[in-house]
Formats: sequence, C-alpha cells, structure tokens
Amino acid sequence: MARRFLPVAGQPCPNESARVMSRIVCVGETFVDLLGEPDLSDIGASELFRRTAGGAVSNVAIGIARLGGSVSFVGAVGRDPFGKFLVRTLAHENVDVDGVRAVDTPTSLIFVTRGREGAREFYPVGCPGADVRLSPDDLDVATLRKAKCIHFGGVTLAARPGRDACLAAAAIGREHGLVTFDPNPRPAIFASAAQMRAILMEACEAAHLIKCSDEDLEALGVADHDPARLLLGGVKAAVLTMGAGGCRWAVAGGGAGEASSPRVNVVDTTGAGDAFMAALIWRLCDHHKCDIGADAMAEAAQWATAAGALACTRIGAIDGLPRAGEVEAMTEAARAR
Repeated sequence: MARRFLPVAGQPCPNESARVMSRIVCVGETFVDLLGEPDLSDIGASELFRRTAGGAVSNVAIGIARLGGSVSFVGAVGRDPFGKFLVRTLAHENVDVDGVRAVDTPTSLIFVTRGREGAREFYPVGCPGADVRLSPDDLDVATLRKAKCIHFGGVTLAARPGRDACLAAAAIGREHGLVTFDPNPRPAIFASAAQMRAILMEACEAAHLIKCSDEDLEALGVADHDPARLLLGGVKAAVLTMGAGGCRWAVAGGGAGEASSPRVNVVDTTGAGDAFMAALIWRLCDHHKCDIGADAMAEAAQWATAAGALACTRIGAIDGLPRAGEVEAMTEAARAR
C-alpha cells in the first residue's frame, strides 16, 4: 500500500506555500541512471558505473527548479535505498516532494551507454517498476487544481495504475490550466510496440502542448515529421526537437516556426530533451502567462534550444540542467551574432 514519503532529514524541505501554490506540477517517473564508462557503446564492457538521478519527468521538474520556477514532483518510488536517494536529490534541488509516494515495488534502474559524440542508449532493469504504482487515489486534487501547468510523460503510462494517475492529473489540468506532454516512447517497457503507440497517441490528446523528437515520431509510427500533424483533438501546440538541428513548432490556427540550436562542444546528450522541455514550460509559464500562441512559442522555443544545447556540454541528465543565467547568456550571444 502506498504512503506519503516525507522529505529526508538533513535535506531542504519546501515551504508550505510552495506545496499549496506550486506553479508547475510534474507527474510521472523518477529512476536511478547507472552511467557506463564514456566512449563505450557496449554496456557490458563497462567495468565502472556512475549512479545519478534520472527519469524524464523528474528531470524536467529539477530543470524548472534550477531555472527559478516553483515546481512539485508527483510520483512513486520504491521503499528502498534508491528511492530514498531520488527523494533526497529532488528535495536538494528545491523540488517539492510532498506528492511522492513510497511503494513496495523496487525502484527501477536504467543502465546508460555513452558512446562517441554524446550518443547514448538505455537498458532498463525492473521496468515498469515503482513509478507505475502511483494511483489516482495518491493525487492531491486541490494542489493540481491550483497548478498553472501540469506536465506528464509517457514512461509511467506503460502500466496501471500509473497510467490512470497520469491521465487523471492531465484531466484536472485541462480544466484549470496548461497541460504539457512528452511521449518519450520506450518500447522495451510496454507489452508491445503497437500497444505503446496506441496508448501514447491517445495520451497526446489529453495535453495542450506536446514535445517530440525525431526519434520519438519514428517510434510512434508517424511518418510525416511535421509538428502540425500532432495538432489533434485538444492539442494547441506541438514542438519537434531535432538535436543539433534545433526545433520546429506549430500552433493551432496555422502558426509555425523554428529555432536554431547554438553550437556547443557535445559531451553527453543524456537529458538534453528534458532540459529543453523544462525551459520551454518555464518560459511559457513565467514569461508568457501560459500563453501557447505563435509569439510566445517562438520566443520560448529559442530559449529551450539554448537550454538543450547547454545540457549536452556536461555529463549526466541532472548535472547538465542549466541555470537561467546560463541560458540567458547563450540566447543573448546568439542574438548578437
């Protein structure tokens, strides 16, 4: 049975107003990443592994906090040392963890290869794991109703009750604020690729804004890499990230554009998409009052590409997440060119 996971002693505890009035709430997974030795594409050849916090949704939460946003993470972790490590990490990064639940299912581990030029692959162990044990009954409805934005991802949709919890949170968000979604398709954790595609494509329509990468669209079976093709149902804006190629975006009503990516020395691409998502959400919420029209998307997308590029200059998903000053400096330098 799930229970509330209290902040660990010795770590910062978010204040009461942050818990009640969180501007952004991220609902989904948090994992432990075990990074293999650099420049090894074969994870079995690595003799050493570096433990780091990971999981796309919790990465986005930390990314928002580093940029200066008020953010909560809602999810489930194992009642084990890895789960405690993840909660400590989130709290240390000034993310409200009052919505985290501890469950008897073990925390999932993700082995990550780091090939040349930042290339990486993921090998999950114990997935789906603790994250999918989050239940709709675990959700603090009052907090979700007060959120300016609710963000969720595709990994926790791999099984119930996690899928039901994420979609319930999104439904509340659609009534009261902005809902964003990153499908982040991972076929290895779903029963089949066909099931994954059906679930994730349906989940897209629960959001106002969707972010996908080129690789995501291929995994979802979407042949046309035009973000406008994702404007289905209630979706009002879609962004397609293209790595060093920057991003393309489209909004309902016909607006579209693109943002170029600053050139950087790529060390590790792990977490670049999460840094992009965090910056996009934060910029739209804090600087554009959750507007996702063409003008707001154009400015926020440029900010997000700078954040994603900065994330590639450091090793690890968390260490790579930038601060607001770093992103501002990079965007100003790009405008000066």
